[in-house]
Amino acid sequence: MKASLGAAAPGGIESWKDGGIAMASDDDTLSDAQLLAWAQALEAYARDWDETFEGRPNYFTQEFWYLLVGCLIADWRGRPITVGAACQIMKSGSNRTREERIKRAVDDGYLVKTRAGEDGRAAVVRPTPKLEALIRGHLERTLRLVKAALDR
Repeated sequence: MKASLGAAAPGGIESWKDGGIAMASDDDTLSDAQLLAWAQALEAYARDWDETFEGRPNYFTQEFWYLLVGCLIADWRGRPITVGAACQIMKSGSNRTREERIKRAVDDGYLVKTRAGEDGRAAVVRPTPKLEALIRGHLERTLRLVKAALDR
């Protein structure tokens, strides 16, 4: 089965729904062995994320993955996201909680807030070189794991 990237979802993260990632065929039946390999690859992905951030509970996958990866992808595309958009791509928490996550990531040196636009009023959130190196390493390691799982 081959996957192809489709249109990007708002915030810069490809969507697995609505055609964002289309599988070769909806009729393909996967074996238990294939699903086990895939589950193990996903678990390894989550564990690698935790190790990437030194097992710090403050950077739990679900709460920070969308924020950090979303900011990095948007920056790679040359369209850094605003603070408001960064809050919107996170899947959980009140607005205050989401803003606190951004502040924590800024304080810890993973994100930087800068002013953008002609009038300088829009605040954008960009990844630091530190975050880019961490996420790039994480994505490279886990892509290899997923490829190996899918080749089984």
